[in-house]
Amino acid sequence: MRKAFLLTLAGLLLIGQAFAQEEQEENKDKKKLVTLNTLRLDTRADYTYDYHCADSSSNHGLQGKYLQITLDGNITDKFSYHLRQRINSPNSSFANTFFQGTDWAYLNWFITDNFFISAGKQVVAIGGWEYDAAPIDIYYGTDFWNHVCCYEMGVSANYKDRSGRNHFLFQFSNSPAITQSLQGIYAYNLMWYGNLGHFSTAYSVNMLQNTEKQFVNYISLGNKLVFDNFEVRLDLQNRASSKNTRFLAENYTILLGAGLNIGQKWIIFAKGGYDHNSTDIIDLYNPLGGDVHFESAGFEFYPLSSRNLRLHFCGTHTNTDGTHNFQGNIGLTWKVDLLHAFIKK
Repeated sequence: MRKAFLLTLAGLLLIGQAFAQEEQEENKDKKKLVTLNTLRLDTRADYTYDYHCADSSSNHGLQGKYLQITLDGNITDKFSYHLRQRINSPNSSFANTFFQGTDWAYLNWFITDNFFISAGKQVVAIGGWEYDAAPIDIYYGTDFWNHVCCYEMGVSANYKDRSGRNHFLFQFSNSPAITQSLQGIYAYNLMWYGNLGHFSTAYSVNMLQNTEKQFVNYISLGNKLVFDNFEVRLDLQNRASSKNTRFLAENYTILLGAGLNIGQKWIIFAKGGYDHNSTDIIDLYNPLGGDVHFESAGFEFYPLSSRNLRLHFCGTHTNTDGTHNFQGNIGLTWKVDLLHAFIKK
């Protein structure tokens, strides 16, 4: 009897060991499995009419604005990859190459559930909600947004708390002021994304090299309030260097915007911005200085419940150092989920 019991126990142990080995092999396979979570093609085309009051001239025409592919996925449970390729134009002027048209191409290494490291081409971590918005969703931006190059090679250390409400990161990257490869000027960026219920933050402190011997400091404060179908954003940015006579309020950008969802198909929006740049600083994007302010308003219409098809209209008035311009912009955006486009339910 005892012998039969021991034999039965040994058999159960062998079966359990076999199942354990099989589970380990399955887990190994899962860790080796490469997944594709997102494969999307986004396209936007516009008709734009610009009227210049100074000489009563106008520019107008149809234009393909954006054509881009986005990929996201996992290599293992510890590594994820992310790519957005702008097919129609590069994002930097110094080298008209395919990789310059890559907005980002980076890997995330999740060391723990809360801490991860990112490396590759990524968004330079500068605060503000307009800066963070995808270019395909911007119809008219501040002077700063229109000129700063925000995608560079870099590495960042990231921490997210257990609640998921706070994301802190420190980033070391090429400076947005680079004009050639291996120029040797860098950016040092500290950022906080906060989600405090109705209120969210995109705050950063940045030291960006403009030349090998000159740094420009950015303090960027992105503030967002969301109530049901209504959203308000306030972006504040101060820029300064050793050439400024004072640190605050000599070079700055202010942006205030609001949007209202009406039903499931309409969004109406309005925003205004003001850029001030003194001539005492050689800035990363506006070396001549000057004042630019604008006011814009418009709407978005989504005929489909998925919101993958969008019609927009935006009208804008701009005052650049006393010179007035008006712009009307109407366009169509379509977003195609290539990953599931041909998969039948």
